[in-house]
Amino acid sequence: MSEKPKRPQRQRKSDRMIYPGASAADIRCDYALAPFDRLAAQMDRRWGVDRLVELVSPEMAERYGSAMSKLNDAIDSHDPEQVTLRAGVCMRGLQAMDLAATQAGAEPASDDVWLLSADEHRFGLMRDARGWQRAQDKHPDVELVSEREVVVALAYWQASRVGHTVEAVKEAFPGAEVVDIMQTKFEDDIPW
Repeated sequence: MSEKPKRPQRQRKSDRMIYPGASAADIRCDYALAPFDRLAAQMDRRWGVDRLVELVSPEMAERYGSAMSKLNDAIDSHDPEQVTLRAGVCMRGLQAMDLAATQAGAEPASDDVWLLSADEHRFGLMRDARGWQRAQDKHPDVELVSEREVVVALAYWQASRVGHTVEAVKEAFPGAEVVDIMQTKFEDDIPW
């Protein structure tokens, strides 16, 4: 299976502080991408991040992938006329996929959040991280984390010295629950 083409992001190359060596062609290419970037962000907000291609036929998704590949080639070539042309093609592709997904009755990525609190910490657990933008709009005061991030963090924690210590405590004291973790560094191994 081929890797999906990355969506180009506008770089703000007209900013001399960040891009002091940007050529006139680079700046023109960057500005030509601005309308495409705005529309792509709208589609991500509506359907979920990078999700729209999953909601259309394989043929339509492949055509969009081909258009994105040509846009990326135009950007790599620093060709403002081709970037302008290809950005327009990609914008029409996004609009066509949006219409096809709407007509097919597709649902946006879930923005459901399970709110969790412990002590002063408050988190929102997202099942589908692709809907994070709308979830953040609904819960602006909550730090959002995805299920995957939680699993990765737990796996890292379990492999750590603290995780091994907690595992040993739970074996020694069945039913024990972690309620706090001190920031103290142990000098010696705990002998269990």
